Parts: sequence; structure tokens; C-alpha cells
Amino acid sequence: MSASSTLKVITSSRFDKEKSYAIHVICSELLNIPYEIEWRSDEPNYRLVLPSGVALVIEDHFFGQIEDSDYCARQYVPEQAAECLNPFNQLPLTVIFGSGRFDLQPSNACCGIDLFASAFFMLTRWEERALPVRDKHGRFPAAESLAFRCGFLHRPVVHEWAELLGQLLIHLGFTLPPMKRQYQLHVSCDVDHPRLWWSAKDRIKTLTGALLKRKSVSEFIYLLRNQFFTKKDPYDIFDEWFGLFHQNHLTVQFNLMGKRAPQSDCWYPLDHPFVQHLIKRIQTEGHHIGLHPSYESLNNPEVIIQEKTSLEIPVSKGRQHYLRCTIPETWRTWAEAGMMEDSTMGYPESEGFRCGICIAYPVFDITQRTVLQLKELPLIAMDVTLAQYQHYSPQEALHRLETLSAQVRRHQGVFTLLWHNSSWNTYFWAPWKRVFHHALTHFR
Repeated sequence: MSASSTLKVITSSRFDKEKSYAIHVICSELLNIPYEIEWRSDEPNYRLVLPSGVALVIEDHFFGQIEDSDYCARQYVPEQAAECLNPFNQLPLTVIFGSGRFDLQPSNACCGIDLFASAFFMLTRWEERALPVRDKHGRFPAAESLAFRCGFLHRPVVHEWAELLGQLLIHLGFTLPPMKRQYQLHVSCDVDHPRLWWSAKDRIKTLTGALLKRKSVSEFIYLLRNQFFTKKDPYDIFDEWFGLFHQNHLTVQFNLMGKRAPQSDCWYPLDHPFVQHLIKRIQTEGHHIGLHPSYESLNNPEVIIQEKTSLEIPVSKGRQHYLRCTIPETWRTWAEAGMMEDSTMGYPESEGFRCGICIAYPVFDITQRTVLQLKELPLIAMDVTLAQYQHYSPQEALHRLETLSAQVRRHQGVFTLLWHNSSWNTYFWAPWKRVFHHALTHFR
């Protein structure tokens, strides 16, 4: 694209690295607009100058207003977010920083929403650094997030802000470049347990556990009738799944755990013939293998590297076990371990858009103030969230997934769905098969 079609963004150099990052994600990653930044100490806002000389002002309501160099403080996390209507399509817009005021003239325009600081807030997850609350697994709870508290977790708000920016530019006569991306369904499976039973003793433990631990006669009968006397393990559903994925022309990512101590949770022997055969079968079927770092690996690059190496195959993508992460340490750890893409950023207890975005995007280390050599593909929904945290019925879950998928499709993003192989062929999960079937056939 010629220099004559380049957008010039004029702003002060205060928090230049943060501003550069937010401008890049919105202008380049989402809108595919070529741009250049000009730093001017006397510019209080973001002045976007079109090739025609017409200017669009995006008001600066955060980086130009705060006094501290450390914005990751509780005092800077908004208590509330406002809402206004998009003046071009009358759809709701979330306002984190700024106001819903617009001044639209034929030769200039002004937007009261601080699009860049708002996007930075969602993408970098710095509120998770600023707020100290954690659950028993050390995770930031969804209920503490601004998106959950203010009711916009179900919307990819960063895309909505980028769409608004594009509409403002079009209003002033700018021609947007063609969109390069298309909607995709990305299915992954975290293989916590490739098998339920590794011995006859394990079979008996499951059967007695149904009666003594879970006190479920129905499950006891289900096991006796359907699984206890068969050779096929309940979690070994891979043949069936490979057939489903082939029918629906899907390539799936299987995230495997590396070598760990036998007393660890979700341990399985990598050198076992069943596991070795599974690894080869995944590759033969044309699917991908990712890394599922252990519970203990959190923010420990040496452990992640060890577990990654133990798989003895190249892996560059994956997801943390239990979705355990801290910001920005986990991202930094992944980058240091040579990983290229993480998909941990979803809330275990609530489906939705934790980062406000539904494409793989570059991540920013808020402590070191730098863009890492790592991308985040946020997790939008997983089986355990729908069934065990939210306690949806299968029909309710289908409705939620359809709503989320429609949002992703509208913005030509990636709908990321996690389904465990253990969430398929058991007493509890059998009714949920149709949910996964529906996702595979209707969300492509």
C-alpha cells in the first residue's frame, strides 16, 4: 500500500511503549491499516491525520491523565464502565476510559471514548496485576474482572472499538484495506487423562467410587452395563473423535502433558505403548500436538522446558493446566521457554472474552514494558465451564455457545473451544455429546 494511504497518528510520547502497542493491535492486527506514529509533546490526545489532511481526534482519558509511572495500581482500575450506542449502527459500545460523546463533522470528527487505553486495559490484563484476589488455585476470578462486573464479558469489546474506529475513518473519507482474516473454529483437547484405567484395580476403584464416594446407584449401574466388562477404556475415545474431525474437515490441537513425578495430578507414563501410539496417531491423522504444562509449572520456565523436551517432538503452542496463570509472568515464562502461542486466557468459571478479543494477538509485558515473542489465542469456552461451573443444561450450553459463536463470526475471529477427551463417554458427560457434535457441525 502506498505512503499516500498511510494513517498518521500524532500523540505525546508519555507511555510511548504502551500507546505504540495498543495502536498496533487496533490499527494493524485488527484493521490492517498502515500507519506511522509522530510523537509531539504538545498533543493532549490521539490525532489521526488522514492522507487528505482531515483529522480524527480520539480523546486521551488515561495515559495523559495519570501521574504515576506504574498504572498497575488498584486506584487506576475503574469501578464501573459506561455504555453508549455506536452512532453508525446503534449497537452498544462499552466505555472504560472516556465518555460516549461523538462530534461528527464532514471534515473532522472527535470520539470521546479512549479506544487505545481501553484496548490496552483488556489486552494486557493489567487489572489482574492490580487486584490481589485469587482463588484456591492462584487464579484471578472472573467475578473480579471489570468485564464480568459490568456485563460485557460476553462481547469482544476490542473488536467493537476497532470497528468504531474504522467507521469513523470511513466517515471522513478513508478507504479501509480488505480484511485478511476469516472466521475459524479452533478446537483443542487438553489430554489430562488419556485413559481412566491403567489396571484392573483402577476399574474396581471407579465402580466402588460410584457407590461409596459419589453415592450414585445410577452411575454404578451405568458402569456395569456399558463399560466395566468391556476392553475399551471410557477415556479412549480417540478413534471416534478422529472420525468426527475428519467428517467435519477439522484439524484439532491435542495438548499433552510432559514427563512428571508419578504422584503428580493427572500423571501418565509417556513411554507407555498406549500413549506412544496415541502420539503417533494424532500426527498421522494430521492433527497438532501442543504442550499442557503441569500444575507445578506455573511461572517456572525450567519446568516448562523440561516437560516440553520430554515429549520428544517439536511443540510451540499449548495451554496451562487448570488455566493457571499470572500476569505478566506466565506470558514471559512461555516466551522464555521458546513457546510461540498460548491459549490459557479464558476464565474457568465463565465463558466469554477475557481479553476482549478473539484472534491470536501479540502480548505485552506490563512489567518490562515490551512486546513479547508470543501470541495469545484466548479461550472462549470449555466443557467444564459450561457443565460444572455454570451448571448449564446441555440445551442452555448450546444456546450460550451459539451466541458466542455469532459474536466471533461477526468479527471474523477465531472461536476457541476446549473439550476434554474425558468429557465424553462417562455417566455424567454422555448427555453432553450432542453439544460437542453441534459445535463441530455448526460452528465451522
